[in-house]
Amino acid sequence: MTETVRKAAVAGQFYDANPTQLKQYINELKDDFEILATSSNKTRAVILPHAGYLYSGATAVKTLLKTSGYNYKRAVVLAPSHRVAFKGVALGNYSGFATPLGTVEVDTSAVSELAALKSPILGISNQPHEHEHALEVELPLLQEIIPDIKIIPGIVGFTDQPTAKKLAELLLELWEPDTLWVISSDFTHYGRSFQYLPFTDNIAENLRELDLGAAELITNLDLDGFDKYLERTGATICGAAPIKILLAVINQAQNNGENIAAELIDYTTSATQSGDYSHCVSYVGISFRAVQC
Repeated sequence: MTETVRKAAVAGQFYDANPTQLKQYINELKDDFEILATSSNKTRAVILPHAGYLYSGATAVKTLLKTSGYNYKRAVVLAPSHRVAFKGVALGNYSGFATPLGTVEVDTSAVSELAALKSPILGISNQPHEHEHALEVELPLLQEIIPDIKIIPGIVGFTDQPTAKKLAELLLELWEPDTLWVISSDFTHYGRSFQYLPFTDNIAENLRELDLGAAELITNLDLDGFDKYLERTGATICGAAPIKILLAVINQAQNNGENIAAELIDYTTSATQSGDYSHCVSYVGISFRAVQC
């Protein structure tokens, strides 16, 4: 592994570049939500949005706070590729990821072990990471809510259902109680500029129905249903690929005897802030817990 630290690419755009103000903003969001008492049902994974904090920060923080009270040694962070086209998962060849709050350490041993598998759909490539915001945006939140956690960073390209299942087999060893899975995804991108106008009337209501239809399939851990829903509706969920991988991993874990329950934590859209439903993006927070039988 190289000792290169990936520099922050979107500080000052998606979140504040000033460390004092950034820390204050995240902690103000934390203060807005009650942290529930710890139960034996440990949070194992979360789906978080990755837009600017003004729009999606509250949803991300509210969801990530479901990890409070539990200990994690690392996080698998999977985010979609917005700039580079490829198939499968590209792991970052870095020793750390810099943010205004410091450097998040990479679990380089785990990355090396995955790279040693020599899979054509799981390997090391920095190119998809260089300018990608979807993974970076989650890091300051992790730094404030789960301090000192290491990450296994993956950018996800094209992933159909069979590929998701193959990736799940390769990544299943990382599905363990001490490893939190963080899936980065915004939900529907609606509007002419996104080339997605499935309806033009009652946009807020129809958009909510569309988004929550997808969220219901995810919380039901229904990989096949989610895949078919995307095909049927064309829903522009940018993190659909990492979500498929997570569902495939959970399905395999359940086949091995685990019991996982998912919960929708929050739902909002950018129009809540902007008032503009002609061009808006939806944000969903979902948590996944291991249920003791």
